This record gives sequence, C-alpha cells and structure tokens, in this order.
Amino acid sequence: MKIEGRVLVLMTALAGLSLSGCVSSPTYGTDKSAGAQLLDDVSNMASFGQSKKKERIDYKPRPDLVRPAPGDKGYLPAPQQSLASSSDPNWPESPEQRRKRVRDEITAHRDDSNYVSPVLQDAPVADNIRTALPRGNSRREDYASRTPTSDPAKVAALKAARAQQNQGSATTRRYLSEPPLAYRQPASTAAVGELGPDEAQKERERKKAASGSRGWRDYLPWN
Repeated sequence: MKIEGRVLVLMTALAGLSLSGCVSSPTYGTDKSAGAQLLDDVSNMASFGQSKKKERIDYKPRPDLVRPAPGDKGYLPAPQQSLASSSDPNWPESPEQRRKRVRDEITAHRDDSNYVSPVLQDAPVADNIRTALPRGNSRREDYASRTPTSDPAKVAALKAARAQQNQGSATTRRYLSEPPLAYRQPASTAAVGELGPDEAQKERERKKAASGSRGWRDYLPWN
C-alpha cells in the first residue's frame, strides 16, 4: 500500500472516531456538524496528495546576443547630449551673469535718451504708477499716454469695448449662457427708468430729522 493510501486510511479512522464523539455537536449555521466538516476537510487534504504529476516544462536556453559586426561600429549613433547643460537656451541665468549683461546693456545705451533701464523693472510697480511711467518710445507717445484722449472716435470705441465686456444687454444676445431677449423685456407694470431718491440724500435727511432743531447751547463744549 502506498503512503498516500495509508495516510488516507489513518485520517479516515481518526475522522470516524471524532465523528462518533461529536454527533450532537452544533452546526453553526452550515448544515453540517463539526465532525462532518472535519471529515470533508481531511478527504480534501488526502485528495491533494493523489493528484497526477504535472508535466515538466521544457525550458530552452536563451539565444546569444546579436552583436554588431566589426565594420558596423562606426555607424552607431552618438550618445545624446544632456539637456541639463549651460548650452541649453532655457538654462537659468546666474546673478553674476545677469549683472554683467545688464551692465553691458546700460553701457551700450548710455547715449540714448529714450532708453529705459531694465533695473527699474525689477521692483513691483503699482498699476496707477505704471500708467504714468514713460514708455521710452518717444516724447510724443509719452505725452499721449499721460494725456487723456479727446478724439470722439476713440471715446466711442472705448465705450463700445466697455459695453461688450458688460453682459446683460436688452437688445443683443451674444452668448448662449445669457437669457433670451424676451425674458429681458420689463413688465408693463414695472417702474422702468425711475431710479427713486438718492440713498445718500435719504441718509442726510434721516440724520437731519433725528437731530432736530439745535440751539446755541448745544454747541457749548461743557454740555
């Protein structure tokens, strides 16, 4: 008898003895007692040892590496140059190099009255001050940039550009996200064009009514 058969008989005998002593054991909701479950487990373990031997895989050795011929070595591509080098145009400029470049640029344009030094552009400038700074192109353009325009055509173009930026026109619909023009028409009972009293004027009148009439005694500092 093979070893597997002997193990199977022995485990079956042990399972039978344990099953005879645990006939009234609980099932724990599995519809099987503890002895029956043990017998199934032992049978499954014995069946693993009796399985057929698997077929061996025939491993074949790897082929040799394909090496270039002796005459083909000169045609191999050259190694790629690393991008992280100083010859790269996107290479960051050191403070010393920038200082030298700015000094040479200022020295080359020292006789140019319209030249604007790049050193002035390093510090942050407020928007209201930036509009007042000269652009450096010419004195006429500098004067035109500082002086408000009075050309009617330019004023009309500026108003038209501002009107396009503001959504909610009652006559045109530029985007699909805007409501249809029929929804923008006011109702017949709506007070259109009546702005009502000014809020600042109402606040002044309220303060005046709350203070009442004041006499000369109210202005004395010890009251």
